[in-house]
Amino acid sequence: MKKIVVFDFDGTLTLTKKNSNSWYDIWEYLDAIEEDEILYNKYKSGEFDYKRWLIECINAYKKHNLTESTIKYLANKINLINDIKYVFKLLNKLNIKIYVLSQGVKNIINIVLADVLKYITDIEGVNFNFDIQGNLESADYKVEDKQEYIYEIIKNEKCKAEDILFIGNGKNDETIYKTGVETLCLNADDADYNNKKYWTNHIETDTLIEILKYVFNEKIDIKQIN
Repeated sequence: MKKIVVFDFDGTLTLTKKNSNSWYDIWEYLDAIEEDEILYNKYKSGEFDYKRWLIECINAYKKHNLTESTIKYLANKINLINDIKYVFKLLNKLNIKIYVLSQGVKNIINIVLADVLKYITDIEGVNFNFDIQGNLESADYKVEDKQEYIYEIIKNEKCKAEDILFIGNGKNDETIYKTGVETLCLNADDADYNNKKYWTNHIETDTLIEILKYVFNEKIDIKQIN
């Protein structure tokens, strides 16, 4: 049995259309998809590093008057994957720690996961800072590459890589394998899910219950622990 499960957020814990995420939702709401594409292409080409890309995004959002109320509005339109509360409660009962590791907007993640926050040890994402009037001021983040956060969990939890299952769905999750943890591609977006170098296993499902067989390394009667 795994001791820790680390989840990506967008498209992993949520039921969203392909290539959609919290960043895209904001750009779409602001009617500024072209700006998004220009900035992201500069980042992918190496013209911008991650820090510069984030600063440019925040400046664009401020130009379009992004507010805290808009973030709340967009968060409330997101649907979670089925049976998430059941699975999180079960993992918590079994003393299996839950982490959420995303490069999405942490403010949105916190709102969407409000009903299960008590089961989560920590959430990593890009945090937006707003002034007292609710206007966007800045943003901060902890890690650029997700594998850094996995190494931090291993260190802080004093556990081994094999104690952890990471569940994600995108290309930005594909450095996780370097940490030695088991990886599960859930509802692949742009992930190369057939590549066993990156992904130990792959499933497509609308219920989080399907991940339990990968959490448990032994047969377990779920009914006995409900």
